[in-house]
Amino acid sequence: MPIARSPGHPDPTLRRSIPLLGSITAGRAEPPDARFEDCLSVDAETLRLPRQNARTFALKVRGDSMINAGILDGDIVIMEFKEARPGDIVAALIDGGTTLKRLVVHNRTPYLKAANPAYPDLIPAGELVILGVQIALLRLPDR
Repeated sequence: MPIARSPGHPDPTLRRSIPLLGSITAGRAEPPDARFEDCLSVDAETLRLPRQNARTFALKVRGDSMINAGILDGDIVIMEFKEARPGDIVAALIDGGTTLKRLVVHNRTPYLKAANPAYPDLIPAGELVILGVQIALLRLPDR
């Protein structure tokens, strides 16, 4: 998964505008924080983003449960609306809260796993809805 360390590319035809839809916790699931904040202009070629009409969105990460996957507090994850597979990092709605975790399926039962041993697995009591699959990660230069 590509990481962009600085936005910008001399060829403006390769730029994509992606909506930043608030933040997501990389920790315990919290109530959703989905609100349009801005649009990010990103270099589609560097990030190897899908075609222009793909359904992509961005979320700012809050928390440290995904640090061993290289996702830090303050990073921006680019997500795509698509079917998730086991092992994908996903934005998920689990029992009324949202979080960023790795999707695991064991004995046909899906659950969410952190990439930090300080956090427990999240096993849905009732609801697990995948909102998007991570396709890229942005770490802004001031980090």
